[in-house]
Amino acid sequence: MNYFKSVMFAGVAASVILGSGLPAGAASSPTTASTPQYQKAGPLQVGVTTIDLGSAGTTFGERTATVFYPSSLTASQAATTAKYSYTQAQTLPASIQGILPAQFNTTTTINAYGDAPASTKGPYPIVLFSHGYGGERLYYSNLLAGMASWGYVVVSADYFERGIAAQAMSIKTKPTAADDQKIMASSLSALKAANTTATSVLNGVANPKKVAAVGHSAGGGTAYTALNVPGIKTAVGWAPVGPSGKASSKPVMLIGAQGDNAVTPKYVKNVYNKFTGPKSLVQISGAGHDTYTDVCVTIRQGGGLINYALSQHLVTPQLAKLATNGCLSSDPSPQSFWPVVQYYTVFQLATQFANKNSTVPVPAKGAFPGFQVKITQQGT
Repeated sequence: MNYFKSVMFAGVAASVILGSGLPAGAASSPTTASTPQYQKAGPLQVGVTTIDLGSAGTTFGERTATVFYPSSLTASQAATTAKYSYTQAQTLPASIQGILPAQFNTTTTINAYGDAPASTKGPYPIVLFSHGYGGERLYYSNLLAGMASWGYVVVSADYFERGIAAQAMSIKTKPTAADDQKIMASSLSALKAANTTATSVLNGVANPKKVAAVGHSAGGGTAYTALNVPGIKTAVGWAPVGPSGKASSKPVMLIGAQGDNAVTPKYVKNVYNKFTGPKSLVQISGAGHDTYTDVCVTIRQGGGLINYALSQHLVTPQLAKLATNGCLSSDPSPQSFWPVVQYYTVFQLATQFANKNSTVPVPAKGAFPGFQVKITQQGT
């Protein structure tokens, strides 16, 4: 049962990568310009499907990606269609799914619909998503579906080598930045293939000429490194680590939580300082490292892997503090935090794809109840 310890530790603590920053540049003054209400669900219903990325080897088996995409479902059709859901056991490797007792195997339901017909009003820009250490492609489904509702095809791939699968099976091989880039590239290639396959539900929905990358924690580093690919326009990192190698001069956004005890505000600011092109830093009060995830809701409900590990005394109080950072009942609810992250992420995507001025707005008073947002930006 020792693998539970490594899962909990890797999910948060292992995502802290030490680094130094360059001196901060002069920041432009943010505006309060009116922008669309990106914090809410967008005008489009969302479909969700899975695409195959090929074999990940005998240890992990087939690698897949979950795709959230704009659907042609009307509101009335959606009202009579079952919403997409997944269980906590489904995020674990198949060989150990049965280890999680029923009371901890909670179900997460998303405002999206399995294999729903794709919208024909596109094609829509592509967003390649990369999860963090100890994470999994489904863990961010609420936020990713919210992004898709604004007109994006969001591809969340399995990064098994640094995900919950590797931790649960005690895989010692450390993933590399090159491996991560290959996985992200394969997810784009698989989407392109589905996009041109007449029998695929994704046929014609995506625009391969408009691509961005988004990631959480270690996945933020993957997203920033992907900017070296000529076709990727911009990248957004949630509680991000820095890129591998030289930082890109393409437009970037960094989103951090002031209560993050893993990728701390100081660390995120250092990552921000490394970028030399148009950049913005969004600092949000209250939340923590894990508040971006669906798992945070599960933790508050008493379910999931961490609560099972705690019930069996498999983790120390210190590791439990890291693994539940931002997910306690005393913390702001994830459902109130996600709109802030969604607002700024979609703002960055929309302005960059439209080649518009990307001066990041300060939220209007009361836009995000319970949160304060500080904006730092340069070259926008």
